[in-house]
Amino acid sequence: MSPLTVQISPVADVATLRETWRALEQRADRSFFLSWTWIGSWLETFAKRPWLIDIRDASGRVVGLGIFCEHRETRAKVIRARQLRLHETGNPDHDVITVEYNTLLTEPGMEQAVWFAAISALQGAGAPGWDEVIIGGGSSASEALFSQLGLTLRRRAEAGSAFVDLAALREAGVEDAEGYVATLGKSTRGQIRRSMKLYRERGPLSFDVATSLDDAQRFLAELAPLHEAKWNAAGKLGATQKADYMRFHRHMMQRAWSDETDNGIEVLRARAGDDAIGYVYNFVDRGTVYFYLSGFAFEEDNRLKPGLVTHTLAIEHHLKNGMLSYDFMGGDNRYKTSMGQPGPDIVSYALQRRTMPMILEGGLRGLKARLRPD
Repeated sequence: MSPLTVQISPVADVATLRETWRALEQRADRSFFLSWTWIGSWLETFAKRPWLIDIRDASGRVVGLGIFCEHRETRAKVIRARQLRLHETGNPDHDVITVEYNTLLTEPGMEQAVWFAAISALQGAGAPGWDEVIIGGGSSASEALFSQLGLTLRRRAEAGSAFVDLAALREAGVEDAEGYVATLGKSTRGQIRRSMKLYRERGPLSFDVATSLDDAQRFLAELAPLHEAKWNAAGKLGATQKADYMRFHRHMMQRAWSDETDNGIEVLRARAGDDAIGYVYNFVDRGTVYFYLSGFAFEEDNRLKPGLVTHTLAIEHHLKNGMLSYDFMGGDNRYKTSMGQPGPDIVSYALQRRTMPMILEGGLRGLKARLRPD
């Protein structure tokens, strides 16, 4: 293979980058989080002085793209790490939007070559200084590749994931909610069936799909207090009470509905009769439904499971519409594993150089391990 050419430069013109990014993403095997719908919205909303890495083959064809933000993180009061964060800023108020399946956008079949070229260039002249590259929301499916890059690889945080294989269900002859529920474990199956029966006493179970920007924004506004009620009851602040989080999603919704080539935003409302029992905010892209955010009605009767029922109706909706997978994404929530099958771990990775801060941190980590009682 001919050597790849790498250019590292500040992002100067988002409009021009859009065309370059869109051209590669149409060829790439990528998740929604590497689509311009997400990346463009993130750039325009949060990214400050981002660096673009542009990787091309001998013919000048773009085969890899990624955007890094510089950040400094202090750990253990004495470790001051210079970071390059891939598709994140390092500001927790901004990164609360939570990128997943994060990696470089690459030409199919060139992931390894692109990553090797990128890391080599980032250690060369003209690149910003760094101690570690942070890949937040990465997939454990990429770990074998990351471990070959000649850097120390560490897991900073991790969570499991789960998904429903809609294509396999259809192949098995499953066509509706009842068929799907029949494939679940006894306890989950019983909870969903009992809950659906009780809800039907209020009226038919139905599903509304936001078909316009106004509908999507209204559904999101109706979702928010239900989402917050759950988190506030646990003494925590939910995502929809965070101004930057909502600003990003309103911006991305506007992008999705105003640009004919952008899509992927879905907001659904489940009803029992006239009562809204739940909302789910999803991304739909290339046959995969990515479940992102929810809000469910509080019920005094604990036999009523609005979350299980809403997800079941959403799964039925996408089963009938030909989608391939309903991805619950990261999170060690019991309902995810009870309704789906295990997917890859969602991991925040650090690729660390042997710089003084990283050597010091490694020494402190080793000392702590030796002092830990057996």
